[in-house]
Amino acid sequence: MTVRRNKRKGSRGHQWFCDLTIDGKRVQRVIKGARTRAQALKAEAVIRTKLFEKKYGLVEQAECRFDKFVEATFLPSKKLKKSYQSIVSITKALTAFFGKRLLSDIDSDLIEKYKQTRIAENTTRGTKRSPLRVNKELQVLSSLFTLAMEKELTATRPKVKLFQVSGERERYLSPDEEKGLMAALSESPWLRNIVTMALHTGMRRGEIFSLQWFDVNFEREAIHLRQTKSGKDRLVPMNSTVRAMLESLPKSSGYVFPSPKTGGRLIDIKVGFMRAVVAAKLKDFRFHDLRHTAATRMAAGGADAFTLCSIFGWSDIRMALRYTHAMSDAKRQAVENLAEKSRSGGKKVTKGKRQARQLAVKS
Repeated sequence: MTVRRNKRKGSRGHQWFCDLTIDGKRVQRVIKGARTRAQALKAEAVIRTKLFEKKYGLVEQAECRFDKFVEATFLPSKKLKKSYQSIVSITKALTAFFGKRLLSDIDSDLIEKYKQTRIAENTTRGTKRSPLRVNKELQVLSSLFTLAMEKELTATRPKVKLFQVSGERERYLSPDEEKGLMAALSESPWLRNIVTMALHTGMRRGEIFSLQWFDVNFEREAIHLRQTKSGKDRLVPMNSTVRAMLESLPKSSGYVFPSPKTGGRLIDIKVGFMRAVVAAKLKDFRFHDLRHTAATRMAAGGADAFTLCSIFGWSDIRMALRYTHAMSDAKRQAVENLAEKSRSGGKKVTKGKRQARQLAVKS
């Protein structure tokens, strides 16, 4: 029996109390105001429910405010991540919208409103915000709720529906666009060298910023990358253009491309790079597209998928296959063969006849 009446001497009236066991823990509570056993049983049910909610984090708490949770719990948990600065930037946008709401008050409908608001707004540069960027923000929000559940500060995680976007970006520089970009960078040799490094090695921005001189091996003509996105070291070949550029650089710092202001690790080049992109009249172009350009050109030069994986640090060969098909002479010839076969009525076309036809078309 979990509900009993106090029978101690000197007690006034009928004082009821409940005696519960929650996960092996004994909990006793006095039931004030209950005059009958039926009332005591009703009160006991309420007490049991409250204890259950408290144990499993179902009780709304004032400290579960969104902004306070972000500042006191979520951001400190991400401090060691390489993407920490990006997460900080995203949480500012999230906090600006969800503000002082309790975590328990944020549901799927409110998140959908946030999603539609963000995609409709322009960025601080006046450009359209991409669905991919909004998806990154929603992923951080989902991660935030996962941590809140682990801390038993909320009972549920609202569903976050991402925009359906293609993860494959095909933007790369044409030779004419490259000339225009390099011309726009003529007054900034330091930034021009960074762009050259990206174009001729396919290195990521962060990898270039973190590159130090002891990782550059001129004898082996290789660059040792230690701080990579995958967490694994890799070697990137050094071509003649990169070698000549690196040999011309002063070694005033341990970093190959130090910050002009601090001499330490470079943090960002967004302003200078975007200024050059605008001056060169490039549309929809970002720094990471230099990596796409390098991969596309290597594939066009005959590099196979396994070689690309080794150079670019991809663990999934499907990433490399995106580029090996981009400008493949073999595939172009395969398609052309279909046309030639159709024109010849299925007969084999010799190399001499094929060249004669090509000359006839050109004339």
